[in-house]
Amino acid sequence: MPGRICRTEEEAFQAGWSETCDHDLDPAECPACGLTGTEIARLAVLLGHLAPTAPAGQAAA
Repeated sequence: MPGRICRTEEEAFQAGWSETCDHDLDPAECPACGLTGTEIARLAVLLGHLAPTAPAGQAAA
């Protein structure tokens, strides 16, 4: 999408996700460009407080 202006977060995410990486691969499939397990764990800790909490009845399940 060269030259397109993204107006929402979803459009920006989709624009970046649909582009190929520097290795001409799907970014999710590229071993060099994909997130490592450590990076994912760090993001989970940083963003964990943003996740919605389950109601009390479902938390025990």
